[in-house]
Amino acid sequence: MLILSSLLIGAAVAQDAFAVAAMYGSLDRTKRLRAAVLTAGVFALFQTIMPVLGWSIGKVGSDAVAEYDHIIAFGILSFIGIKMMLDSRSNDSSEKHSVSLRFRELIMAALATSVDALTTGITLPAVTGAENAAGMIISVFIIGSITFIISLSGYFLGRRIGDLNPRLALLSGGAVLVAIGIKTLLTAA
Repeated sequence: MLILSSLLIGAAVAQDAFAVAAMYGSLDRTKRLRAAVLTAGVFALFQTIMPVLGWSIGKVGSDAVAEYDHIIAFGILSFIGIKMMLDSRSNDSSEKHSVSLRFRELIMAALATSVDALTTGITLPAVTGAENAAGMIISVFIIGSITFIISLSGYFLGRRIGDLNPRLALLSGGAVLVAIGIKTLLTAA
């Protein structure tokens, strides 16, 4: 039960990370494996840490997180997405974004896309049977591993798309981030 549930939860919470990793891949002009692994690793790290944090919060009380998590995710994703769409209008957008999108915005995007993993962590013991620390470690390791694999594949898929039209990739990537933010906001309502 623990492994199967963790695999399914990992695949579910990694979907937003997949979309954002694909967007990052579409903007990558360096074509280095390091950039793909870094992106997938950051998403996996956040998707691993946030359920543990949610599990800890769940022991104290989950109402405060559940009340604001969707608003925080919407704000961060919309900010990054709108900034990207505006930047797509400039002439040097693809060169600028291959550098500036990297780490700070990657961290913000990973945080925003892992908010659902935070709330999942609150219910993780009941859903997976991870009642103790050992079960929780196994569960979040599986979730993080699944996220890494899914994000890495999204990055490489995005890289193929970005080769077609870098400016369009930046514009559509920003729109995807805003759409994920709106979806997060609407599903919490």
